Order: sequence, then C-alpha cells, then structure tokens
Amino acid sequence: MLSFGKIKSKIYNLTREFYWEFGVDLGSSNIVIYLKERGLVVDEPSLIARQKKKRWTGLSAPKTSLAVPMAFGAKAKEMLNREPKHLEVVAPIKNGIISDLGAAETMVSHYLKIVNEIPSKYPKFLKPKVLAGVPCSITEVQKRAVRSVFLTAGAGEVILVEEAILAAVGAGLPVGSSAGLMVVDIGGGKTEVTLVSLGGVVVGGGIKTGGDDLDLAILNFIKMKYGLLIGTNTAENIKIEVGSLSLKSGEPQKTMIVRGRDLATGLPKTVKVSGGEISEALGLEVSKIVRLVKDILDQTPPELMEDVLKRGIILSGAGASLRGIDRVIEEETKIEGIGDID
Repeated sequence: MLSFGKIKSKIYNLTREFYWEFGVDLGSSNIVIYLKERGLVVDEPSLIARQKKKRWTGLSAPKTSLAVPMAFGAKAKEMLNREPKHLEVVAPIKNGIISDLGAAETMVSHYLKIVNEIPSKYPKFLKPKVLAGVPCSITEVQKRAVRSVFLTAGAGEVILVEEAILAAVGAGLPVGSSAGLMVVDIGGGKTEVTLVSLGGVVVGGGIKTGGDDLDLAILNFIKMKYGLLIGTNTAENIKIEVGSLSLKSGEPQKTMIVRGRDLATGLPKTVKVSGGEISEALGLEVSKIVRLVKDILDQTPPELMEDVLKRGIILSGAGASLRGIDRVIEEETKIEGIGDID
C-alpha cells in the first residue's frame, strides 16, 4: 500500500507539466522574477514602505502588531529618506539574507499576486513552483527562512540553487561540464566569488561588501571633501553617471553637478564632482572585492585554474555594471577575459 507521501509524489509527477514555474532572485538591491516562457516580468528595488509598528507595552498590548504596507519597489525607493514620521522604508534583504521575515513575506506576496494576474496557459488553482537563487555561504537556518517566505506567499514548491550557478546558466554557459568556471557576483549587500564545476560549487566565499557600500563610500567622500550632505539615492546616481575605476588613455573624465546641504551653514549647496574623484572614493571598497577574488583563486585546484585562465572570469550582479571594474580585476589577477553577463 502506497503511503500518502508517495501518492502525493505520483500525482505531482503526473501533473507537473501544468504547474506554473518561475525563477526569483531575492537580492539586497532588487527582486527579479523570471516567468517560464515569458522571461523577465518583475525587476524592482527590494524595498517596502509601511506604517511604523506601534510599540505597545503592558497587559493591553496586542499579540501581533502588523504594519500596513503603503508602497513597494520603485515607489518605496522614491520615499527613501523622505518619509514622514508615521512611515518607514524597509529593506527586507540585507547582505543577501532575509533580515525582516515579515516584510519579506509581504513583499514577495505582493509580487506573486502581480505575477498571478498575468494571462497564462497554466491553471491558477495549482500553486506555482519557485526556483530561488541563494548565496553559496547561506546557512540551513537561512535556507529555511527563504523557503518559509515563498511558501507563505503561495508557492507550492521551492527549489534553492546557488546564485552563481543560476548566473552561469542564464548566460548560456555549460555549468554541467567538468571545466571550471569562476563567477564574481557583486550584489547590493554582498559580493560572492564562486568556482563552479560539474553543476556544483567547488570553492567559494563572500564578503559583506556590495553596491550599497559603494554608494556609502561616495556619500562619505562628498561629506568629507566638500562638507556636503547628500542622500543614498544621490550617491547611487553619482556612481551610475560618473563612476569609473579606470579611464582609458585620452578618455575625458565625466563630471556631475551635485546638490545637497552644507554641513557648516545648513543651507543648500552645489558642487561639481568628477569621475576621478569617484574612482578615489571607491578605491577601498573595490580593493576588498579584488582581495576576495585573489583569495578564491588561491584556493582553486590546479586542474581548474587552467580552465579559469582559458575561460576568464564572469561578472554578474548590479555591481558588475560599474565602469572599469572588469579592467581592475584583470590587472590585479593577470587573468584576461573578464566579462559581464548582465
């Protein structure tokens, strides 16, 4: 006689072709959702604006205090550092892991509802199967938190895969082969360097340095050099517009007008910053990323090192779009062929 578990498994195998499948990258900076046979359907900042939780004390305190969500994604980002006293903008994911379980469940539920409204040939009464990317350094407790978020949001099955493998698969690279492939994933809150072979991780490591830390470095540089206080959104815009780590010979430097508050007078102030200054501001944080790459290369088996030298290093994540970071890694590691797959 078949057990309930085996019966459930047989039913799933018979009906699996009718299940809606999609992949989710629950990153510190953005939540990205790819829908089977449709491609990218969601790419939004991993932010939620909500009413602040009331701080109750005493016997009259309620058992739970639910914060009402007001905005998600880009709309929540517009409120960042502008919110009134009764609102707060929360980042549920920090350094690649869930830091606010309730906010993460609310955010994922919101986007899964949006995806569920997209017309599809798949029946909506069957819960979808989710393929979720996770850092290679994630713990079992953190994995359970990720599964819990998606199951609470309405997923029927959750499969966790290392982000480096997903990045390589997304680029069309043969991760199942015995040849080694090195992936440098520069996310919003962390950077991971992973060596992949035969569909698995051979060696890998990570640091809590990412795109958000680059923004903070720019913010502090402007504050120290010009006595100008700017917000994180402004710092990010500076990084995108004029940020560059290495200029080609004869290439003119980009400049940008930056507005903020003068720390000395408290009045509005305007300054002009150049790409060279931003390169100086980012130097320390970028050196941490380069050091991590060197550390993983030092742990790479000799047989796979030859593959890395032949195939180069793959860059992924939002931080990989920083101009010149490929040339810096190439110069520091002496490995040619540093490529951005995003």
